[in-house]
Amino acid sequence: MRRWLRTSALIGAVLLSTQLASAQSSRRDSDRDAKNDEVPNYALGVAVGLVKPTSKTETYYTAALRIRIGRGDENDGGGDGGGRRRAIQGYLEPEVGYWTSTDSLIKGNDTLVGVNLVGAFPFAAAETFLGVGVDAHFIDKQVLESDARLTGRDTKLGANAQFGIDLNLTRTLSVFGASRIDLVQGAKNNVQSKIYLGVRARF
Repeated sequence: MRRWLRTSALIGAVLLSTQLASAQSSRRDSDRDAKNDEVPNYALGVAVGLVKPTSKTETYYTAALRIRIGRGDENDGGGDGGGRRRAIQGYLEPEVGYWTSTDSLIKGNDTLVGVNLVGAFPFAAAETFLGVGVDAHFIDKQVLESDARLTGRDTKLGANAQFGIDLNLTRTLSVFGASRIDLVQGAKNNVQSKIYLGVRARF
């Protein structure tokens, strides 16, 4: 009887330890999967491209920091292998941009500082996005009014609309392209068309 009790206790202890180890392993796997699926809170993008404020095309430089808003919508993967996927993710995006005139007569530059509201739509290996925003343009008067006789600088209000796509290289790094239109208050030609390519790091 005692031998049977000792054997039963030994078997129970082995089964209990196995169950505890299995539960701990499952918990680690679940935590790792959740961490891998987690959307980074920030993303820093830098890009270079072209801007066409008038008839002449100039080089455009920009940098923007995306700040995640909320956690986005999640839907069950269903029959396509399970898991969860986000339908849309919102970002607040402070930005800076710069271009300078290379015209032989019109001298000056346009520096913008602003903030955008961006909606991103993720897919397996890519992410499309749409955005709108407001900016302050610190711009030379010659550039603003296309008049070589003017001097000094002005600060003008601007608005923009943009769309683009990110191609994911890794979970935290992507390359992206975007097209954008800026409206600049008081400019002789108040529409600036822009297109640019860059890299984005998420963290």
